[in-house]
Amino acid sequence: MAEMAGFMRKVWVVCGGPSTEYEVSLNSGREVCRHIRTDTNDARPVVITREGRWIVGDRLTNGGDRRSALESFFDAVRGGSAASHACDLGEAVTRMLRERVDCVFIAIHGQFGEDGRIQGLLETAGVAYTGSGILASATAFDKQLTLEAYRRDGLRTARSFLAGRGRPGATEDSTLAFPVFVKPVRGGSSVGISLAHNAIELQVAVEAALAVDDTALCEQRIVGIEVSCGVIDRVTENGIETIALPPTEIRPVESEYFDYTAKYVPGKSEEITPARLSPKVIARIQDAAIRAHRVLGCAGVSRTDAIVPPGDNAEPVLLETNTIPGLTATSLLPQQAQAYGMDFCDLIETLIIHAMHRGGAKWR
Repeated sequence: MAEMAGFMRKVWVVCGGPSTEYEVSLNSGREVCRHIRTDTNDARPVVITREGRWIVGDRLTNGGDRRSALESFFDAVRGGSAASHACDLGEAVTRMLRERVDCVFIAIHGQFGEDGRIQGLLETAGVAYTGSGILASATAFDKQLTLEAYRRDGLRTARSFLAGRGRPGATEDSTLAFPVFVKPVRGGSSVGISLAHNAIELQVAVEAALAVDDTALCEQRIVGIEVSCGVIDRVTENGIETIALPPTEIRPVESEYFDYTAKYVPGKSEEITPARLSPKVIARIQDAAIRAHRVLGCAGVSRTDAIVPPGDNAEPVLLETNTIPGLTATSLLPQQAQAYGMDFCDLIETLIIHAMHRGGAKWR
């Protein structure tokens, strides 16, 4: 579907934020800026600092110095020298509206990015943005609400219970057999996640999760292959087409599970796309990912993680859905899009077009 001739979208690629996933978000934002098409997008990198200040970079241009300019910008952000150019939230929104920004590409992971808050800000400002809306973002960011939504749709989940402030102690629940995963209810990138093999480790794991969030999810470990499956909403002549990408099989090389190091340090995990599973099982994974995407009300993009137990007739056990999947050099979604036949540039363009379509942009 073609846009109006000569139309250049004004896009802010926003990353960072007051999140435990700040560094991962900076890497995602940088990769999006490296690959975003500048023949259709008048784009700027924008970093929200941990303190909530907004640093608006220069426009991205084609040419050999683009990568160098981006590295200089992100180095200045990390080094603190860009802080003198930062503005507060009110000034940032005023500038966004004054520049008539058409779309914000959200590359903020974790708090503020995936919990519905920046979506609410942009809805109020009347600016289109990539990814899911307020309610879907807030629901998917809460692992317990996510599991409840899965179960309502008949999707398989592991047995679990909650522990934390105002709740029974973790050792008081004997319904789960060890080992048990303990996770912050609201968080991502495996920050604060532990695998407990006994009651003592369980108590320590709960305390570690509560350092990140005020509630911990204790979940029965499922034996099987960990997989992840991205879903994309693509604008076509006939409306929105929802596509499940080829799932990725994940095998950590050293870690017992897919922890932070295994996710983000090159060589620490083996990621095979498409997964080495039977066509029947792959189809079930893709169907479950689309159902999760829809039952949570996601839009634009999502990525659902699951465990596939042994056997050719296995049904995936769903773990969580990410509404803003990572877009770093080691992230799964770009790998899956590539296996589908969509390169990184086209993936970014697809998400922006969906955001503009949802935002009521004019199409020829």
